[in-house]
Formats: sequence, C-alpha cells, structure tokens
Amino acid sequence: MCLLRVINVTRPIISNDVILLKDEIFSRLRDEVYVRVLSSDKRDGEISKSYFYFIVDKLRKMGLLLDNAISFKVVIPYALNDKGGIVLKDGIIYITNKKQLIYFDMNDTTYICGNCSVILSCVQGLKQIAYELGIKIRDDNPNLAWYKILESIQRSLLEASMSLKLKLGDIPFGNRICCEEEEVKENESQINL
Repeated sequence: MCLLRVINVTRPIISNDVILLKDEIFSRLRDEVYVRVLSSDKRDGEISKSYFYFIVDKLRKMGLLLDNAISFKVVIPYALNDKGGIVLKDGIIYITNKKQLIYFDMNDTTYICGNCSVILSCVQGLKQIAYELGIKIRDDNPNLAWYKILESIQRSLLEASMSLKLKLGDIPFGNRICCEEEEVKENESQINL
C-alpha cells in the first residue's frame, strides 16, 4: 500500500539539502495541488491566484521553498515516539537529477501492489532514486524494494549526521516562545509638591 506521485519540476532548484518534515505535514503534501505548486512556479488555470500564493506561503514556512526556488533534494517524514524521540517514517520526496519530483508515502492506502495502476511509474521512480544514490535493489516486489531503499536512505542520513540545527526562537516552551524580547516598562513615580 502506498501513494506515489511523479511530476516534472519546472521551478528552480537551489539546494541539495535533506529536510526532515513532521509526518502530519508530509501527509498534507499528498494533495496533488500542493505537489503541482511545489514543482512549478507557474500557476495553472485550475486554481485561483490567491490559493496558489497561499500554498506557496505554506511551502515556504515548511522550508521547502526559498523565495521562488525548491530548497531541498530529499524530504523525509518524522514523528515523535512515546518517549519524545524522533522516528523516521516510511516516505520520501525526492528531486531527481532529471528534474522529476517523486512523492512516495508507504503508509497511504491509495495504491495496492497486487492491483496497481502506477506500477510502471513506481518501478521507474524506485530505480532512478536507487541509481542516483548508488543503492542496490535486490527485491522483485516494488513494495519491499521501496522499504529497503527508504531504510538505506534513513540509515545513511543518520550515520552521516553530526548535528541537527534548529532556531531556538522558533521552539515553543510552555505558553511562550523562547527568546522573545520582552518589553520592560519602568514605573516612574511622580511626586506632586
């Protein structure tokens, strides 16, 4: 079971970064309109101008767009486990060297391998990612092959990572955001003589 979307990218690409994206936000990107806006800086006639720029703004807040360009090569979804640790989920957004955006979510139920209408795109996307990253595929079953590819990417990502950098000002602690500047008002005593 999965969801696969493959679309040509016409938007400029300015980075080869890997982005970890919250799983619930990653799942929102399954919407075909979001994928089309992410892949193209031209608005088609199917969506309104205001909705197009609403989505562009959301994609910028997610860190997927910088100005008008795609700011990643790979997006991996993550979630928090019961102990507050990070768990990488089975999904990926990948920009190929051929300028194709591949969105794959193994936890979606849109397609089922036994009776799949996108098997050709699935296998081509799988092979393209494996080729570009130098990962060997040994499974004939596309579902198992995707699992192995994602596992290999996740393992390589974690082994190569030395740090995770976040902006402290964006992290909510309790009811306030850390490092906000507080206005300090001094009460001046007025003495009437």
